[in-house]
Amino acid sequence: MAMMMRFEWKKIFERRLNVAAMLLGYVLIAVCVFSYISQASFYDKDTDSYVKGIAGIRRAQERDNGQTEELTDAYVTEVIREIQSYGMDLESDEAYMEIVRPLGDIFYFTVNNYSDMREMVGNRNALMQLDLTDGAHFYEQRMKKITDYLNVDFSFGNYKEAEKEYWLQKAQNTTVPFRWGGKNIMSIVQDTIGIGFYLVFVIIICTSSVFSSEYETGAAALLLTTRHGKKRLVQSKIVVTLLFMVGYLAVGLLSAVGVIGLLLGFDGASLPVQLWNSVIPYNMTMAETCMATFAVIVLISAALTLVLLCCSAGLRSSLATLVIGMAIVIAPAFFPMSKESGLWNHINYLFPVRAMNLKDVLKSFVSYTVGDFVISYTGMIVLVYTVISVAALLLIRRGFVKLR
Repeated sequence: MAMMMRFEWKKIFERRLNVAAMLLGYVLIAVCVFSYISQASFYDKDTDSYVKGIAGIRRAQERDNGQTEELTDAYVTEVIREIQSYGMDLESDEAYMEIVRPLGDIFYFTVNNYSDMREMVGNRNALMQLDLTDGAHFYEQRMKKITDYLNVDFSFGNYKEAEKEYWLQKAQNTTVPFRWGGKNIMSIVQDTIGIGFYLVFVIIICTSSVFSSEYETGAAALLLTTRHGKKRLVQSKIVVTLLFMVGYLAVGLLSAVGVIGLLLGFDGASLPVQLWNSVIPYNMTMAETCMATFAVIVLISAALTLVLLCCSAGLRSSLATLVIGMAIVIAPAFFPMSKESGLWNHINYLFPVRAMNLKDVLKSFVSYTVGDFVISYTGMIVLVYTVISVAALLLIRRGFVKLR
């Protein structure tokens, strides 16, 4: 079997299309990381100019780390009171220059907490309308915001009582007050790991011909008549392809993260994930979220790889398998959410294009129920793609041998 595996490795790396795709995937990572770092900027009020690149990121980290260690209700109250003291329209250019730009991330974070969850853009002037006599009630507002959302009368169906209880319990169990600090570096790390979605296209290209090429070259007729052709050949192809998938993702993404670490460090890794969105109901740090994102990308990629191996074995066509793989990844991006069918929406959420974006998954109050038992969005992603992987794995050998 070891010799068969060496032969499979050789076939993957000898195909020019595969090598070209792999290199382009890594070039994409490099370009994105360069863009994330080079386009970052920090406004220096003293010089009335922008500091860009690594220096800008470090200055932004210093500003945010120096604002406060914890987002206590008292601190948020003082920030909002200072904002209100200007008496400006916070949507105006003047307010942007005088208030928004100097405060940085903490302004947007605060605005978001006092805006409706269904709003795409936070209502800045909501801060001007707050009565601060008894304080900002930041964390009470967070829970009210979540509660109001769970009680909305949605056209596609409402939350069940079990779901409301589940999400409110999770939200209440998050650690407060939130620690505060610079999140720019970890946002870059998270976005870099998210590039793994685009590397899936490379995996599709390299996987589509694993079994079908044996039929297209006529080798299948000979291989399946050998003593171990039916078993070891299939096993070696599956093992090598999965190892290639994991290795390709790990080398590309972890190397990029390593470069970011060398250039910027990992300041902010221990900050709570709620700094990306205050309503997130999971007790996780930003570093844990980044690791979980990588794990989800690998899981979904493994499931997709096994499905494509199944198609390659059963359809005997590299082109058909390639088209199916591309359709699975690309087509769902154009599937709209329904205004009437909650069932369709729950299915739509599970396609790779949405499920791989863990940062959005964590802030989405999507759940699946079996009676009164509630499964979170993240839990359903793991469950569904594990089942798909097992099912495809069981069907691969049958498809390859049956079509001899």
